[in-house]
Formats: sequence, structure tokens, C-alpha cells
Amino acid sequence: MDPNSLDIEDQKIDYKNYKNIKDRFICPTKEVNPNHFIEPDIVSFMHLFPKLFKPNEKRFIEIYNCVHCNACKMDLARYYLKSKLNKAGFISNDTKIMANSFKKYGNPFNRDKFRFKIPNEVSEDSDTLFYLGCLSYAKVPNFTLNAIKYLLRNNIDFTILKKEFCCGIPAFEAGDTNTLNELINKNTEILNSYKKVICLCPACFDIFSNFYKNLNTEIYHISDYLKPSKIKKSGRLSIQHLCQLENRNKPTMHKINNILKESGYKIQEDEKHWCCGGGMGLVHIQKTIEKIARIRIHDFKGEIITTYCPSCYHVLKLFLRKEYGANSGPKLIDTFSLLLD
Repeated sequence: MDPNSLDIEDQKIDYKNYKNIKDRFICPTKEVNPNHFIEPDIVSFMHLFPKLFKPNEKRFIEIYNCVHCNACKMDLARYYLKSKLNKAGFISNDTKIMANSFKKYGNPFNRDKFRFKIPNEVSEDSDTLFYLGCLSYAKVPNFTLNAIKYLLRNNIDFTILKKEFCCGIPAFEAGDTNTLNELINKNTEILNSYKKVICLCPACFDIFSNFYKNLNTEIYHISDYLKPSKIKKSGRLSIQHLCQLENRNKPTMHKINNILKESGYKIQEDEKHWCCGGGMGLVHIQKTIEKIARIRIHDFKGEIITTYCPSCYHVLKLFLRKEYGANSGPKLIDTFSLLLD
């Protein structure tokens, strides 16, 4: 089945002159697809009283119409309702494709090799694991290499697995609890062999921290290791902060803003946080995600756009090109590169 609502294409949007963030709905999917939006209080009600939730095609589209930014604090209820839909046979085509890829490759991207060579300086026997996440090594290799380089330059000792298995967040978001539980069991055994795990992907950090019940290791996000550059920098920055941290009890916005300011950058103070659209990894509701992302691109007024999230970086890179073309518009530079001395 396809949860994309077909009539979303009928809604014409002026992306370049869209309304101010302060005038938008808190929910980006309500903003661009109000016809298939289900209010958070109704989601909460159906979660609390599951016998009243009747899986059908209408509910299938409404429940999937979410990028899981969690600005409304209802993503856990949606996860639960998606699992109910899944068990009732309302399964997205993308979910079926991902399930086959998980069985074959251990991730949703139909590949099991890194798109870069792990630098020789990375230790092979550290008790700290730098966990990249499948989107990091499959979609944004340069972003990931810059993060590795940043940790190495700051004398952080770590190792990297030769092969990673997905943390399970795509299966979680699709309501595929069977695949999710298989990945949790597999990863728990691996992660527990390390004293500390540093996550590059905020989704990995979130699911390891909150949904892996038998983990006996310390979980960190790479933002915990960022610090001001010793060399004075310059440039006018727009920052895409991380919904999967900011809206999930690990706010990093003020910390990262201050680190970049102390490094010499000028931060665009009038730009507020809003989801880039990539919370679901560009699957399930592609047309909705594209509308959110194209609006978001024009929110940024800095000469440089930066982010420390692989998913945000992937989405911004794709839609910056769609909105500005290959050789114009602001530059997209990952935060690790901006802070390298």
C-alpha cells in the first residue's frame, strides 16, 4: 500500500515566499498536508484506548502523515498505532522493500559496504565504539569522514565496526516490530562489548538510549564532543538543528550555537528551528517530505548552512540543489568541518 495522499499535489506552494515560521503550525505535516492531518489529542486518545482504533485506509494515510519530528510529543503514540496497522495488514510498500533489505543487508539501503575507507588512524581495539548509522555510511560519506576526522583531531580514541546493522529506527517508524526486535537483539550483543558508544546519527542515539532495554554501555552523541575551534573562523551561518535530539529530551541548540559563536561565526539569530522533513528518511510520504524540505530551504538566510545530522545533511543537499541549482545558493558545510582547527 502507498500512504502518500494523492491530492497533496493539488496544493500549490510558493516555496520562496512562504509564511514566517512563527505563523506556521508547529507540525510541518499539518502545514503542507492539512487534509490528512490527525490532531495530536486524537492520536493520544486512540493510543490510550486501542479498542477504539479501527485500522482502515483513511487511518493508514493519516497516521503515516508524519515526519516524526516530535514537536507535538506524539511520535510514540504514532509508532504504536503504526504497529497496529501493520498487524492488520496495512503495510506500506516501502516497509516491504525495507524488510527484504534488512534480511539481506541488515539495513534499509540495499548495500552492506561503507562508501569510504576507514582511516588508518582509527583504532582497531578501542573500548569506545563510534557508531555511524546506516544512512551515514550509505548516503553521506563525506559528512561521515569529516566527523571521523574531527574526533581524531581532538584525540578521541575509538574504533569503527567493519559492518554495522541498522539501529532499527526505520522499522520502528514503519510499525514493523518483528524486524525491530531482531535488530535490537543483534545490536545489543554487539554494543554491550564496548564500554562507551558514540553515535553520529541522532536517531541511533535516541533508540539506543530509550528503547534498547538491555544495554549495559554508556551512550553518547557526537554533539557531546564538539567544542569551539582554537582558530578564529568567520562566516554568516544558518543552522539546521536536530529534531531527534531537540524534541526528545536532549536539547543541543543553544550549546551548538554558542560553540559556533565562540569559534567566530555569526549566527542568523532570527531563524527558528523547524524540521527539515527528513525524519522518516525520505520514505513512505515522499511528496509531503519534499514540500516541507523545499519550504525549509528558503528559511535560511546565511551564506553557509550547517548541520551535524546525517539525515538533515542528506535532505538539505538534495533540496538545495532542487531550489538553487548545482552552482548557486548558500553553501552546505557540515558542522565538523566548520570546527576543525
